[in-house]
Amino acid sequence: MNNAGYSQPARSSVRSRPKDMRHLSAEDDRAARYQTVALHALAKLSAGDVRPKTVHRLRTHLRRLQAYLELVGEDRNAEIMANCASRLSSFRTLQVFERYLTRLRAAPSDIRKVKDCIRKKRVKLDRSQVYLKIERRVRRHALSPTPASPDWMADRMEKLRREHAESLHERISEATANPRRKTLHALRLKIKPIRYQEDWALDQAYARPEIVSRLKRAQSVLGDYEERAQFRKLARTLHLKSYARILKDWRRAKTRARTLPAKLTGLIDALAGRGLRLVESGLPSNRTTSHELRLAMARYGVAHPPA
Repeated sequence: MNNAGYSQPARSSVRSRPKDMRHLSAEDDRAARYQTVALHALAKLSAGDVRPKTVHRLRTHLRRLQAYLELVGEDRNAEIMANCASRLSSFRTLQVFERYLTRLRAAPSDIRKVKDCIRKKRVKLDRSQVYLKIERRVRRHALSPTPASPDWMADRMEKLRREHAESLHERISEATANPRRKTLHALRLKIKPIRYQEDWALDQAYARPEIVSRLKRAQSVLGDYEERAQFRKLARTLHLKSYARILKDWRRAKTRARTLPAKLTGLIDALAGRGLRLVESGLPSNRTTSHELRLAMARYGVAHPPA
């Protein structure tokens, strides 16, 4: 742990990346643009513009920079970007919760309580100089020091897809066998960076847009459940009058999220090189799903646990 409270992850295992100053990848240019957007959002936040869209823009671009750095093998810097985005998670949750309560037409007293939480959180962020600390890290760590050639990036993407297929197999199996909030959240955290990395590739010859659409849908379902779980906890802590309605929304989101893992087996085939439908006709049992997962992994020679 460093002095600023950020963890220090292990250095990347990717050691060599050929420089090609004549043919730099589009990813490097795009990363520089995303860094500029993030710095602009940070300047606005430091100046007092804490509108939800400003916070959202910053966190989105930090996550995109994280995905880029993971893509080029800069794991340590990718973790720094992830930590920066996490510093604003609770603030973002409160802002989204206020908007949710407004749409819900919650009691004015409920909205006032959440607004007060937002005000206190904003004071805490200002006092801790969080925006300044994030800005320093974005300037120092958001870009790769070694530009990557397009050919290297294409090979890297294919390698990562096979690795993602293996890690998704593990997360999907866990969430199918035990679809609790913890396992579903772990699946969501695995899907999110894969989706952003696939976004990076959309304008390249090795793009897989069908994977992006599947990942987005899964991310949306799992994200709704995690968001409603946070709202439920906040409503209970703050003793909100709208708790019963929030609880009802949470239960609906939970039902959708718990049925999702059984529909995701095709993602393994898609990432490994052959696309299947994401949503199958009828939900298979946990035993059948695990069997299908093992078959999908075996077809592409990816390691998997024994039956």
